[in-house]
Amino acid sequence: MSRRWVMLAVAVQLLVLAWMAGEREWIFRTGHVVYLRTAPVDPRDLFRGDFVRLLYEVNTVQREDAPAPAARKADVPRHEVVYTRLQPAGEGLYEAAGASATQPSRGLFLRGRTEDSWRVAPRASGGVYVKYGIEQLFVEQGSGEAIERRRGIRNGLQVPMEIEVAVAASGKAVIRGYRWSRLGMKLEVLRRPAQRVRGAPPPEGPLSPKLRVTLANASDAPLAIADTDKYCSFHLVSVTWARSSHPPASQDCSAALSAARTITLAPGETHSVELDLTEPRWHVLDGGNAVEMGALRTLAQYRIEYRTPQGALAADQTLWRGRLASPSFNANGIID
Repeated sequence: MSRRWVMLAVAVQLLVLAWMAGEREWIFRTGHVVYLRTAPVDPRDLFRGDFVRLLYEVNTVQREDAPAPAARKADVPRHEVVYTRLQPAGEGLYEAAGASATQPSRGLFLRGRTEDSWRVAPRASGGVYVKYGIEQLFVEQGSGEAIERRRGIRNGLQVPMEIEVAVAASGKAVIRGYRWSRLGMKLEVLRRPAQRVRGAPPPEGPLSPKLRVTLANASDAPLAIADTDKYCSFHLVSVTWARSSHPPASQDCSAALSAARTITLAPGETHSVELDLTEPRWHVLDGGNAVEMGALRTLAQYRIEYRTPQGALAADQTLWRGRLASPSFNANGIID
């Protein structure tokens, strides 16, 4: 009798595994195909062969049904189901358009689970870290480190890895493959402000860093980017998971963007701009006042984001279309 129960238990387990494999194969073949931008974390697992651990932009989302601040003090269960809506972001990529615990009635979305409680989730109001079961990409043995090298290092040229994902109507996702962004970015600090001392007046001289942002054609064909004389395709954006948020003040460049011009880059060619963050265009808000980021009482985190001007140069088929963000940095010029 016990032998029959053992055989039945084994059969059930095999059926479950077969059903899971069949479901994944069905999603792989019939799911809606999208690309998600990601940055690899760790290239090797000695027990399971080479793989790349992945951290997606859509792993950190803003919940529309976030609990009130008072409710966040209480323990919230981990692994809560969250649905993240997706919207096109250019170059075939998709980005998060919002998230909630309620499954959308239409449109494209991912089904995931929260990884941490609200107390240790990303610190922005309503922010939460969600995993979708696509955070590992297995690759040919020995190629993980080569992938890491191509992706780049913190202070060097970085080329985003874009994961091809099949998404089922239920929101479950399966990795199909990957590609590399046609456009890479490098962030350098040309000038750091003098070191500030807690409790002392701000030092003389510039309070904010000067940066060089370099865009590189990472493809094997000519690639065009668009910009203006005032570098209006580059924007300062807050890092949403930072402990304190001081959003950028007005960066209105609408008039200048109408005069955007194309810059065609051959494969491997680069284009650099220098951005002095002491200038008013890069100021941030502190209590409603526009100030240099170096004048803030805390070291808020920011990124420089390149965005193709909307509607500009639509006939240029070589134009890269989308947005690309730099690593995060603070007013001291420290790159994260």
